[in-house]
Amino acid sequence: MKPAFRGLLVVVAAAVLAQSGAAASVRHAVRPESGVFWSKRVWLIGIGYCARGGGQCAGGAVERTTDGGRTYHVVLHTSEPVGLLTKVGARGAIATPSGGHAWRTLDGGRTWKPFDYQPFFWATPRVAVRFTAYMQGSSTKLALQATHDGGRTWRLLADPCNHAVTYNAYAALVTAKLWWIVCVGVPAGGTADKAIFSTRDGGKTWQTGAANLGPPHVRVHGGVGLIGSPDELAFAPNGFGLLTEVHGTLYVTRDGGRHFDAKREVVRRDVDLDAGAAAFSDGLGYVLLTGKAGFPARLIKTRDFGRTWQVVRRWGG
Repeated sequence: MKPAFRGLLVVVAAAVLAQSGAAASVRHAVRPESGVFWSKRVWLIGIGYCARGGGQCAGGAVERTTDGGRTYHVVLHTSEPVGLLTKVGARGAIATPSGGHAWRTLDGGRTWKPFDYQPFFWATPRVAVRFTAYMQGSSTKLALQATHDGGRTWRLLADPCNHAVTYNAYAALVTAKLWWIVCVGVPAGGTADKAIFSTRDGGKTWQTGAANLGPPHVRVHGGVGLIGSPDELAFAPNGFGLLTEVHGTLYVTRDGGRHFDAKREVVRRDVDLDAGAAAFSDGLGYVLLTGKAGFPARLIKTRDFGRTWQVVRRWGG
């Protein structure tokens, strides 16, 4: 083949690739799926490259920002959308693509290694808790276990959910000993019982917070409603916290979970789905809201302990 003709083929091939890439960018859009927030300026967003308006996806990635969300760059490419990001301490995270193998970073997203994902709640790369359901007679109970060696060994702790509701539970481990958990009842018609607890000594003793429980443990106080099923807690060390719900609302607490304010005007019920939240001691908070197909996703922020909220970034529907 003559050099000139070979060069022509290279130019033609480059043009075809450019056109196919342009077509792909038209067919697929960046859709946020999950997020973790280490600080006020540094966080990760798990994304999918998906057909506009929902539908088929063509891979995913993890994006990192170090300037409070003004700019992002990709730090991990995946074959599927990154549907779950789990925070692991001050600089760690686990990225779990839908239908794929998990990856873990311990250096703020700079490097990633394959990891065996388990549904744990992490305080540090070594300290985590997990909830395991078991039967006691005809009743379902939750076993709360803690590890201090990265999951190699576990010890059983007293689970306060067993005095409230035991269908499910979520935890926010702010430090190795300062934790909050929300115990959740069986969802029924868009409602679910819920109860908040906190500990400052790694689960040795527990303090009760807000609750909305029906029989047999009737308890209604602290401002949380019956509608909606909790799916995430986020807390700062000083007690400023956020509670997000499926098919519910966004709740804000400023006293460590004893009382919550409902921010119903912030989220679109049955449209917005929580994909990550964070609370910081100076009153700054973030919530990543993914929208159902055809609705835009949003990253929202508060600067005044959850009293007012504004949109930081918006992704198309």
